[in-house]
Amino acid sequence: MVQEALKNLIGKKGTPMVFEVTRNGLRRIADAAGDRNPLYWDEEYAARSRYGGIIAPPDYFGWPVKWAPNQTFINASDLFVQMYVEIVKAGYTRAINAGMESEYLLPIRPGDTIVVNSEIVSFEEKEGKKGGKMLLSTIEMTMVNQNGDVVARQRHNGIH
Repeated sequence: MVQEALKNLIGKKGTPMVFEVTRNGLRRIADAAGDRNPLYWDEEYAARSRYGGIIAPPDYFGWPVKWAPNQTFINASDLFVQMYVEIVKAGYTRAINAGMESEYLLPIRPGDTIVVNSEIVSFEEKEGKKGGKMLLSTIEMTMVNQNGDVVARQRHNGIH
């Protein structure tokens, strides 16, 4: 049975994070991934595509406009920190990435401003295959552009 303190976190929202999508940032992430798709690099090619211009590679949401004091990496949110503190207090001392599901709804373009909103959506306690309890957690992140359009959603799943 999931502890009350964890149940009380379900529905809790994190502080929105604001990211700006820049042409140089977009090129850096495509270069780091070794992705030579001309939609990310070639203005002429991209202009003739169904997108009508350069777009961002998947999972690129921009560079932080302002780092929060406790933000430790680009996709960190204060909500992840709050959740993990409560998970440890509940007696779960490990954190394993159980995968991420991404849904891309609209292209992200240079000049976009993306606001990332995060929310704890579930905890589930299960019996482990080798005995003992394990906790499954899910945080959903919604990415919205400057026009109010949802451009992507991600679900981050953890095992504790």
